[in-house]
Amino acid sequence: MKALKKICTALMLLAFAFVFASCSNGSDSDDDDSSTNGLLPSVGKNVLAGNSYRYSQTDDKKTKTITYVFKDDTVTETEVEQPTEGSPKTEITEYKYTYNANTGLLYLKVVSWTVDGEKMTSMDDVYKYFAKDFDCTVEQAKEYLGDADMFAENISVCYFVKDDGNILLGDYFDDDKDVEVSKFSYAEEPALRVNFDGEKIELNVATKASWKIEELDAKAKTFSGKEIEGSYTVKAKATKTLMDLNGYDKSNEANGYITIKFSKLPDTLTSAPYNMKTGTEYKFIFDPDCDEYKKL
Repeated sequence: MKALKKICTALMLLAFAFVFASCSNGSDSDDDDSSTNGLLPSVGKNVLAGNSYRYSQTDDKKTKTITYVFKDDTVTETEVEQPTEGSPKTEITEYKYTYNANTGLLYLKVVSWTVDGEKMTSMDDVYKYFAKDFDCTVEQAKEYLGDADMFAENISVCYFVKDDGNILLGDYFDDDKDVEVSKFSYAEEPALRVNFDGEKIELNVATKASWKIEELDAKAKTFSGKEIEGSYTVKAKATKTLMDLNGYDKSNEANGYITIKFSKLPDTLTSAPYNMKTGTEYKFIFDPDCDEYKKL
């Protein structure tokens, strides 16, 4: 989920001694209900409680397995990454959650984050963990991580229960700051994707290509690299969920979208069949980055 994407991004930036730009996952609602730990109240029947779901992916470098165990108002996410060579890395995240069964949305808040046996329940714990892991001071960790607080944020996630009992889980574009940890596909050619989370713009065709984003300024909404740069504008946030769309449809504008105006483009994108031009706005649709989790 995006809460951990942010922490992983911060971890990477800390490792390379960059300053972390704080980003949000979901809105900090003014309609918070203290009885639900600051989350919106639940609506409808909870079909997830009492169930467990798992997703697994293997490539030539590692196998990653993510398991969710839902109780009445808490859910535990366990991610195990087993490299082809070396020891596994385990992360466990506990969330409080509420839900809206009518729209297919989960609202979550992180309660604890455990990395290889070390449990963290506050940002003070996170600072100390990073300081120890990267051999720096707590004050340096605070400086690098900025004002990010993974325990204070409300996170919105789409869920869709399939006929076979498996579930789809995907991100929900309801906050401008989500851009920083998200992927967007070009409306005219989905094979061209802006992957802000992975810091690159990539073309997934027969001859693959990618261009690194070396700097992203979330405040100015600009990005730059040696071969590509530009600015983006959030045009529409999500108006439909996975439930509304009856499943995963990453090319639907109802997921929300941004426009990008490039000020520098590589030859590949200025040539046929793309024929892109600098100074022109191009529509990129938010990708919910959805995966199917098997019911256990």
